[in-house]
Amino acid sequence: MGYVMVTSPCVICRAIFSYNPHRVPSLRRAPEHPREPVCASCMHYANELRAKRGLPLLAIDPEAYNPLEENEL
Repeated sequence: MGYVMVTSPCVICRAIFSYNPHRVPSLRRAPEHPREPVCASCMHYANELRAKRGLPLLAIDPEAYNPLEENEL
């Protein structure tokens, strides 16, 4: 048994990154669109902006950018 990473572009910055598809933060560009993954850099930047504005930080699963076991796909 091995480990797997999914790779695709970030919905915000378009940088290619790897992630766990069950745990990665994601968003919809429009209500009718599918959810798309957000990279760690964009999530950290969003949280920096939220902190400066006194808003609660967005939760990032600690396993979001780690590999998953093949049987979890």
